[in-house]
Amino acid sequence: MILGLGALAGYLTLPQGRRSTEVLRSSLRTTPDGVAALSRGIARLGRHTEPRLTPMADADPVRGTIVLLQPRLVILTPDEMQALLDHVRDGGTFIYAPPARSGVPGNTPFMVVLGVHFPMGSSRVLPDSAVGRWAAHPLTAGLPAPESPRFGFQVLFAEEADSAGTEARLAEAEPETDETEAAPDSVQDFIDGLRQMSAGFPDAGDAGPPIPLLTAPDSSGNELMAAAEIPLGEGRIVILAHSAPLANRAAAEDPLAALAVRAALAYTSETDTVFFDEFHQGITGYGSRAQVLANFFLASPGGLTLLSIIAVSFLYLACRGLRFGVPNTAVAPADRERRSPLEHVSALGDLYRKAGSADTAALLLLSRLARSIRRPPPRDLDEAGALLRELEARSGKHPSLDRLRAGLQSEPVDLTIVAAGVDEHLARRFSK
Repeated sequence: MILGLGALAGYLTLPQGRRSTEVLRSSLRTTPDGVAALSRGIARLGRHTEPRLTPMADADPVRGTIVLLQPRLVILTPDEMQALLDHVRDGGTFIYAPPARSGVPGNTPFMVVLGVHFPMGSSRVLPDSAVGRWAAHPLTAGLPAPESPRFGFQVLFAEEADSAGTEARLAEAEPETDETEAAPDSVQDFIDGLRQMSAGFPDAGDAGPPIPLLTAPDSSGNELMAAAEIPLGEGRIVILAHSAPLANRAAAEDPLAALAVRAALAYTSETDTVFFDEFHQGITGYGSRAQVLANFFLASPGGLTLLSIIAVSFLYLACRGLRFGVPNTAVAPADRERRSPLEHVSALGDLYRKAGSADTAALLLLSRLARSIRRPPPRDLDEAGALLRELEARSGKHPSLDRLRAGLQSEPVDLTIVAAGVDEHLARRFSK
């Protein structure tokens, strides 16, 4: 009953993790939304992959490629941006897809620092009829026709000022407007928001112009980039408009996943590592099985309920098995006097006799004689006869042995005579 209650409670408190609808582009996640397939594919093609569980800044520097796809912790801090830009300038690679809300990617300060952005409003969503085109680039050579991209970004400023720098480029932005009065305000608010977003963040004015990898036209015919490469120092940053094509659900079919794998292989030497940023996905360490169980039983309502049921069950079992007071009375009642050893043996002999196992009982009695001369107990009447002959050869003829032989030859075996003969022979032997 206890096991049944425990199984029922465990089923009712089953964790909901497998039914989670949360999107998490983690290399540790094998569900359709994860990117474990991308990580394992890169590893099988000769590059070491590893999850990174620490922030970009105030941590040990790494060599190679860093991959951050649709992070849950949306904004990189200024220190993290600076560390990331320095990593790329020194020859590293950064593969990045911005965070998305309800599946729609949004502008981030890091994108503004790099000089790219998603158009305002619904313009960032490409029409279903948009046909993606690979740009001429070593990473795209030989790839099959791309899937129709859903989102695209563009260069933040068509013409850069002579003095490079994010703030300077923002200040000289003069977006084209319509004749209506509402449009300039909305565009200006958008530009002001980008300016405010980039304030206080590092400068990436030495970054080269984005090199398109995958493009598609929007509803107005403007060419937007679904994937691009931005050179910076000795390294480069690969930006993807959306990370869905890289997820486990679509990676095997979408050529954009092959592009990401090519970038990781081409820009990471065999001695370096491709790091998947798990810190900004909210994963900061590995949990042992003990920690997982402790979190379930102590930090979840279902676990606390199950733990309470288990505790009450063990308390019930302990109370049922606990004895209160002395288990036996000091003086047994008259009708429950203990049997004497002789009565016990007699009762045992009666049981063997009623069961038709007198031979077995006789052999058990003779085992005492066998032990006295360091011989194994007899297993049948023939071995019992051999035992008596050996005893007779050692100590000579004696009435006790004749009595034993007579008791064994009776039909059925006379256990009383056998027991008396054993006692007499042993008493004679030890009295010498």
